[in-house]
Amino acid sequence: MLFSTSENHDEALRRRIKSLCSPKKPIKTEVDAVLRKLKGIKAVYFDVYGTILISGTEPMMRAEQGREILHLGSTFESFGLDTRKELIEFAVERLHHHVQASHTEKKAGGIDFPEVHIIAIWQNVIQDLKGKGYIGRFDEVLVPDLLTDYVTRYDEPWLMPELEEILGDLRSSKIDVGIISNSQFYTPLTLEALTERTIPELGFENEKCFWSYIEDVAKPSTEFYKRAVSYLKTIKMKPEEVLFVGNDMLNDVYPAQRTGFKTALFAGDKRSLRLREEDERCQELKPDIVITKLTQLLDCV
Repeated sequence: MLFSTSENHDEALRRRIKSLCSPKKPIKTEVDAVLRKLKGIKAVYFDVYGTILISGTEPMMRAEQGREILHLGSTFESFGLDTRKELIEFAVERLHHHVQASHTEKKAGGIDFPEVHIIAIWQNVIQDLKGKGYIGRFDEVLVPDLLTDYVTRYDEPWLMPELEEILGDLRSSKIDVGIISNSQFYTPLTLEALTERTIPELGFENEKCFWSYIEDVAKPSTEFYKRAVSYLKTIKMKPEEVLFVGNDMLNDVYPAQRTGFKTALFAGDKRSLRLREEDERCQELKPDIVITKLTQLLDCV
């Protein structure tokens, strides 16, 4: 058995994530920083992928079939599974089929931008593989392990420079920090694996973290951000007192502004910067500030 399935399962997953990751640096963009002092900011909330984690994708959100086949083959090999090309191609096809089917069903139920339950998706993929005779017995307890292995190989995450520095400085300035992110169960595990600290130890208290896999709604839905606004009301904080930081004009800046947050576009890595200039919702959209390094936030709050 490749991974532990004991009560220390999450720790085993963190170790696996760490073993599959290697240091990388952001790639400079051609976008200049636009900094100014924002008055009255009491909290800074962050996106994860492409903002505080170096990442070219939001895992499972953007298909690159060649990379999917390559990395899924490596994952299957590490689990002792068959790696024939037709099998891997079938698995990738079924993955996208089940994701699309889930989105269609949830949209019919009134969710504008639904999130998938990715473990259930992969349980269906495994059943499809069994049904075709491609694999024999496979303990479904290991689905999270297989999925974590695959996504980490595919996305190759690493910490954005200055992350822990800026989090410490914001806390020292008595500014709250939180997260609003498209995510799955492996997202907080990845942050913990790479920082070697728990999410609360990083300063992100559980009630201030809004993960799409828990909320069952994803960006760019404004409903996702409204969940955070509802929490802010309980601590008597207004959305305009919160600066939201993200790398994507559509997924981050657009819904955050519509919900009342101040916004910062993170333009520090060419891999993940999404200007979305072709989208009409973003053509007249301007963030309050543009940063190319996380520590520039300190000049603005």
